[in-house]
Amino acid sequence: MLKIALPGVSIMGHGLKKGFIGMIWMVYAAVMSACSPSPASEPAVLPPEESVQTVSIERDGKTTDCGNKEQIGELLFILADMEPTGQQSVQDVPQEDEYTSIHFKDTEDHVYTLFYYEKDSTDYVEQPYQGIYEPAPALGVLLDKLLESGEPVLNDRIPMVMADGAMYYDTGRESTVTGRCGVMDGEISSAVERTEVPSENNQSNFGAGYGYQWGLEEGTLEVCIDGKWMVFKRRYVDDSRVYFAGRWYDKSGLSEDTLRWLAWYNGLSEEEQACISAVPADLPDKSGIFQGRGNGRTGGLIVFICTNTMMGKVKTGCV
Repeated sequence: MLKIALPGVSIMGHGLKKGFIGMIWMVYAAVMSACSPSPASEPAVLPPEESVQTVSIERDGKTTDCGNKEQIGELLFILADMEPTGQQSVQDVPQEDEYTSIHFKDTEDHVYTLFYYEKDSTDYVEQPYQGIYEPAPALGVLLDKLLESGEPVLNDRIPMVMADGAMYYDTGRESTVTGRCGVMDGEISSAVERTEVPSENNQSNFGAGYGYQWGLEEGTLEVCIDGKWMVFKRRYVDDSRVYFAGRWYDKSGLSEDTLRWLAWYNGLSEEEQACISAVPADLPDKSGIFQGRGNGRTGGLIVFICTNTMMGKVKTGCV
């Protein structure tokens, strides 16, 4: 006699019709499915920054088109830093009555669409059939300003600060670090207008006099603004340029020796950089440093000698 075992059920096979067995298995499968955890959201699918032609923002029948590369980059940066909620998107548009549409169009006329909306006092971004995410508060501010201006270029840029040769962008998130050390790692000493991009270390576009510390998370900087520690995150979007003496240079126009020299130079402290007496010949000499043309060169490399009487030591180096 055939004996069929189901969880919590003992059944004699010949006395049970096949249809009833199938029904029990269907109920069991449905219960187990309901108890299983939902799959996590996949990361949002975003176009490469260099391939985007325009981004269109739509809300309440109003549309603003933006083709400014820096503005597009700022928007993509925030969207790439969103937190997945684990919720699935199963429709073409959100179920909310009010939302903002974001459409990126690339050079091959492909369109990437996302929707921004607020629900229960929380901001969300939904990408149809891809996932639902929580963005930084900076996204809502950026979209509002773009729609209010009605112009391709925003009046104010996202808050940003340059430190240690890299650009850090405001995430809109407050730090959760407790028991913080009272010693600052640096201070923002100069500022440019809100419509501009910082171009030198310890410079921001939101004011000067703010202390900062390096964040526990790699690639973050935490700035104390009005008593709150705000998290800024380094942007790793464009690797085609390199920073030197307050300017960015295209790597394609520099030699391999110069790129190696710059990697070494940018790793020095400000005191050590001040000791350098020569730079590679293919770097425009706008730094006030003597530009070497044979003197100080050995095999295409820069040799420098630094005497620092205040520190009581002599530094020599070759790259």
